[in-house]
Amino acid sequence: MSTKIDATERLLNLVIALLGTRRGHSKSYLRDHVNGYLGAAATAAEAAKINASFERMFERDKKTLLDLGIPIRQSEEQGTDAYDQVLYRINPDEYRVPAVRLDESAMTLVSIAAGLWAEATLGAAAQSALRKIATRAGTGWYEDDTTAQSRIRTAEPSFEPLWTALRNHHPVSFNYRGAGSEESTLRTVQPWGLGNKYGQWYLAAFDVDKAQERNFRLSRITSDVQVHALETFERPTDFTISTVLTSLGTGIPHTATIAVPAGAANWLRSRSGTTPVTDSSWLRDGWDVLHVTYREPELMADDVAALGAMGQVLDPPELREAVAGRLRRAATAAASAPGPLDWSTTLAPPPARKRDSRDRLIRLLSMVPYLVANPGVSEAEVLAEFSIGAKEWAKDKDTLNVTGLPGYFHGDLMDVTTEAGQVFIRDAETLSGPLRLTQEEACSVLVGLQALTAIPGTQQAENLGRAIESVGAVAGNDAWLADAVGLHLISGQEMDTIAALQEAIDNGRAAAITYLVRSRDELSERVVEPRRLFSMDSAWYLRAWCRRAGGLRSFRVDHIKELSDAGVQVHATATAVSWDPAAGIYDPGSDDVTVQLVADATTAQRLGPAYNAGLFDLAGAGPESGPQGEAADDAGFSGGDSLGGAAFAGGAVGLRLLVGETATLAPLMARLGGHARVAAPEELRAAAAAWLADAAESYDTAGSDAAGHGAARQDAAGNDAVGENTPAPPSQDG
Repeated sequence: MSTKIDATERLLNLVIALLGTRRGHSKSYLRDHVNGYLGAAATAAEAAKINASFERMFERDKKTLLDLGIPIRQSEEQGTDAYDQVLYRINPDEYRVPAVRLDESAMTLVSIAAGLWAEATLGAAAQSALRKIATRAGTGWYEDDTTAQSRIRTAEPSFEPLWTALRNHHPVSFNYRGAGSEESTLRTVQPWGLGNKYGQWYLAAFDVDKAQERNFRLSRITSDVQVHALETFERPTDFTISTVLTSLGTGIPHTATIAVPAGAANWLRSRSGTTPVTDSSWLRDGWDVLHVTYREPELMADDVAALGAMGQVLDPPELREAVAGRLRRAATAAASAPGPLDWSTTLAPPPARKRDSRDRLIRLLSMVPYLVANPGVSEAEVLAEFSIGAKEWAKDKDTLNVTGLPGYFHGDLMDVTTEAGQVFIRDAETLSGPLRLTQEEACSVLVGLQALTAIPGTQQAENLGRAIESVGAVAGNDAWLADAVGLHLISGQEMDTIAALQEAIDNGRAAAITYLVRSRDELSERVVEPRRLFSMDSAWYLRAWCRRAGGLRSFRVDHIKELSDAGVQVHATATAVSWDPAAGIYDPGSDDVTVQLVADATTAQRLGPAYNAGLFDLAGAGPESGPQGEAADDAGFSGGDSLGGAAFAGGAVGLRLLVGETATLAPLMARLGGHARVAAPEELRAAAAAWLADAAESYDTAGSDAAGHGAARQDAAGNDAVGENTPAPPSQDG
């Protein structure tokens, strides 16, 4: 036998040999007949050497297959010669995805659940699971343009090592900065679950040092995660991440007293739980005082900071100081000398995980049943389905054509041919059934399906329950991961609005809405014809025909303050209203302005995907004073955990993006609390710096003059817009 066969080809031959036997094969048979092993020896001395080498290789291969979820069965040893007495085989029932009964509508829901991870770490696993389930069910799916769709991102660097540790029950250690703290402490924990809520990822874990269960927000992890791979722990069998996520945001409500200019701060006035105060001792001409309830102090501080000098926290003192701290840090960063910035170097993406023989083996084991189930599929579809290039495809074809059952004659070897751009495969019966779902594949689809149960339009469909039951059966022993990973895609406050919009989509009805344009602090009345609902992380959007704008527009659902039926839709679109997350949420406009921001590396990595921004390596061109990045609103950014006075960690990163409403830039910088600053154009940089300086000074003014001083300075600046808490992307809502 040749010794120049690579590991992937050898492993593929081994899988076929062990799947293709009912009785099993001995070690001596595998050594002598499976291409890739060393074969028989001519002398006794050579045999001893070959056997020792084969033993090491075979044990390594068994472990590799077991790690991939392919169990190898072996018979009991009945004699002294293990090479001939012990037989090895792979049970086809344990190897293949079990039979699945799903019709097209149920498969569509599985497709939507898999698509939820398209922008995340589990994206490839979810698509692989979808391919396997569809192949086993013998059913395709259709593109349902009326069903709400969602995307979840896993931008935090700590997600992957925590996910690995969770699956394998390994403890981890990391540095963590608690809420409101400027210091990080070392934590060693046992991961119990990962969940997403409010657009943030949380780790539920047992804190070893504190001997209690704790929740950790991934965006506050300030170091690499160290996985203790040699240690394991027992995870509580009754733990469910959904219980943890449900409890988040249900703490004791707080009440803030906030002064705002009369007729302004509509977003704050329309917030649930806001009431006017008529008997405040602070009342000033031209100002109103509001009582605002909130549960998350950090998020509230972010929101109020985005008001700048137009929102003054009177009470409680800790909230006022949190807002003031954000504004001071943002003003300091904005006032730093811009310096020469070199925007010629595009920031290199994080290094991709190096693929090895395991990755290629999984691809080939998935590719064979796909080709069997889709005879005549185009080469372009194959390349797209498996995310490979022409060179990889050529190598994969060559490998498939030289692997097969021992003997390796015509009829034993698989035969992959291409005719007029169409791909056919023959003699592949042994691998025609798709490999069972991996842990990642099972988890991604099950978690996605369970998340869909909260979305109006799918929660009543019996097909969804059937899909969850069927995929759970397919997942087998790995179904526990669906209790360890969870997504809360929708809050209770938005549920009624989303349900009404989905009903309008289903029934072809228009809707009259009162919509808050936060960049102009304006409540506008308009009639829209809803076409599609979608979400990115925790932010929900409506894609609709706006009669006032005369075209399709995207609307933030949480900015729809009132909604009522407006009759039958009258504007038919020529094509279905699809949603491509890679293209962004909003439509570019002719008046959009190219803006350059400078941020620390962490903040830039989160801002970039949210706004389709180009990232640039500025080689240490950050401001002298500017803290490490946290995250805000749609993109999960918060200025509450900054390290005031520290230089940008990891070097400065430039962002180049299109902005539709430039008045949104200063409020975003306030929300980020010094993690970023506007670099260009110069007039926008100067305007943002002045806005932030004014806002910070208004909070530094002692006692009763605070709000009045802020109002005068704000009016003098000629800026009466209360900005959006994120920059308005291109042409967001007309």
